[in-house]
Amino acid sequence: MTQQNTDIASAQSRRSQAIGIIVREHQGLWRTLDLLDQLQYDMNINEQRPDERLFLTIFDYIQHFARRVHSTPSEITLYRLLAVKAPETVPLLEKLSRGYLVGNEKLNELRELLKVCIRNWPQGREEFSHALARFTGALRKHIKKEEGVVIPRAREVLSDEDWDEIIEARDQENDPLFGDRVREEFKELRHRIVTYTPERFGGLGLQHAERVTPEDDQKEMLSVQNLVTSYGQIEVLHDVNIRINAGEIVSLVGANGAGKSTLLMILSGLQPVDRGTLTFEGRDLAKIPSEKRVQQGIVQVPEGRQVFKDLSVQDNLLLGAYTRGSSTEVTDDLERMYTKFPILRQKRHNLAGELSGGQQQMLAIGRALMSRPRLLLLDEPSMGLAPLIIEEIFNIVRELKKEGITIFLVEQNAAQALALADRGYVLETGNVVIEGTGRELLSNEKVREAYLGM
Repeated sequence: MTQQNTDIASAQSRRSQAIGIIVREHQGLWRTLDLLDQLQYDMNINEQRPDERLFLTIFDYIQHFARRVHSTPSEITLYRLLAVKAPETVPLLEKLSRGYLVGNEKLNELRELLKVCIRNWPQGREEFSHALARFTGALRKHIKKEEGVVIPRAREVLSDEDWDEIIEARDQENDPLFGDRVREEFKELRHRIVTYTPERFGGLGLQHAERVTPEDDQKEMLSVQNLVTSYGQIEVLHDVNIRINAGEIVSLVGANGAGKSTLLMILSGLQPVDRGTLTFEGRDLAKIPSEKRVQQGIVQVPEGRQVFKDLSVQDNLLLGAYTRGSSTEVTDDLERMYTKFPILRQKRHNLAGELSGGQQQMLAIGRALMSRPRLLLLDEPSMGLAPLIIEEIFNIVRELKKEGITIFLVEQNAAQALALADRGYVLETGNVVIEGTGRELLSNEKVREAYLGM
């Protein structure tokens, strides 16, 4: 074979390799959409109550794909190069990007409709089923446009050098489409889907808790009523009223100095109350001293991580289980933390002070989880972290909710916090000024202008 023929074959191989990655991910989406059709049929025709955990895992996969791969086309080397070589595709690429953003919103709506359907079965089934059908139909059209226009046009106009650049980017974490880490994340989510899918639908049929939302998911866990507290002569919280139900993520957003961290300190027993009542699972929280609140299930991940920097990672985790003593359960939980946070296993003998900010945040969360919290208080978990790590932290929070942990999230990153939340509150200079579901607050004009920059 001549050198010219060899070069041609090599270029074709690189092109095929890159396109093959895209096609394989699309195939995964196609199979997932087919499974959703089967589950919808089972729900409507066989009157089978939906498996909430399986549906949520499928939604996680599609949403992760949308967020990772198509947040904006310019982040993908292929799309960036295609926009230069084929300017006529730019409107389509922009339209596809908007489609994924809308799809992300629709998935959040589907999660809420699924929860209502599960809670009120069979009422709510029709609304959930119709919304699901609209979503899967729109996503199929979306993928067909990518496969029918984007890929063929890229194959036609991109040069050998372009495909070289695309392949070189495939192992970089900052390329959302071709990064190995991203593909591993998709692989893990697909594995969970296959594991939970019933055998009659071609899955492994692993027995699991089919319901994620607690049976009595409206049961009040924490009630804060007419709360007032001061620093010296200065009153910093003014008649604050907040409610947190079991199994919820409730977000508290506001500017610096609004009093968010002060409220968490009160819940942890580190700040006295002037007036008002605090009730946790029916008990007067004011009568429970701070050192006993962890044993009652209230655990805080403080602002700035605050790990014990001169102790090893493993010793930090074990300190989280201090009130539980030494037992086989503690050892099992330690292994669970290493499974949940593989980087902590790798660094377990390192001093905590040697970890990066993101690693320390994972350690702080792992330490709190070693206490087996029922109510987890998270104080500014994204503070000072890189965007990729922030996304990882919020994914962890989402997983914790699935495990049944109730979460009170205090966060300046209002967009992320409210997108994650079942309900939320806006705190301004010590006053709760707005409350509602996460979706309602995201669409509230005042919130969008003041906290989302819109």
